[in-house]
Amino acid sequence: MIAAAGCGTATAEPEPHEPPPRHSAQATLIGRVTRALDTTFTAEYTWSEGGTVTMWAAQDGTWRVDVPDWGLGGTVDVTVAWTTGGFFQCAAGRCVKLAGITGEIPGRYDPRVQRPFTEWLPLLLDRHMPFSVAQDGDCFTLTPNTVVVDTPIPGGEWCLDDDGTILSVQTGEFGTLELEGEPAEAAATVELPGDIVEEEPLSAKAPPEPTPTPDPSATPTGTPSPDPSATPAETLSPSPDEAT
Repeated sequence: MIAAAGCGTATAEPEPHEPPPRHSAQATLIGRVTRALDTTFTAEYTWSEGGTVTMWAAQDGTWRVDVPDWGLGGTVDVTVAWTTGGFFQCAAGRCVKLAGITGEIPGRYDPRVQRPFTEWLPLLLDRHMPFSVAQDGDCFTLTPNTVVVDTPIPGGEWCLDDDGTILSVQTGEFGTLELEGEPAEAAATVELPGDIVEEEPLSAKAPPEPTPTPDPSATPTGTPSPDPSATPAETLSPSPDEAT
């Protein structure tokens, strides 16, 4: 006789919960950069090279950066702006055109502090950029790969919050920019702080020292001047008594 096997009641075991997907530092950075590109603002940044840089990212896409003590050897405040008319440099109430709307700022007139906001930020969206990315809180360190000679942007540290606000940027190109307080509302468009003139723009270098022009009426150094009071020595002539 064959005994029938008993039928037990099966108990379903709960399926383990899958851990949430872990985002890489680069993916987190790209998400914050995407939000930063949609942000318009006016903000002040403390510059490690001295002074406070003001960045204007207007609602219509134009921009302007005010850089203290940059021109002529650190003696003149300079503004660089991009408007519908092109690139301009402004100083002392006058603005000089640097390039057309699709051009670029010549290197000798470029303070570079505007580049993280206007040029480098979109490049961070490239997942194939030649950097290793490490995250520490809101800050991301970009280290160039050893096999790369030239990189599209310099390495350094970017700090952005969840809303895409750039908190600081550190790079060997210009030093460090660090946000001062909360950004203000963006302007509708950028206005140039001066009249457009046909002049030479200012570079960062100090002007050369003028060469002194010699005064033709001046007496050469080291050359004795004649004494007008001096008289030639008299030649003694024999007296009549001595003449024979």
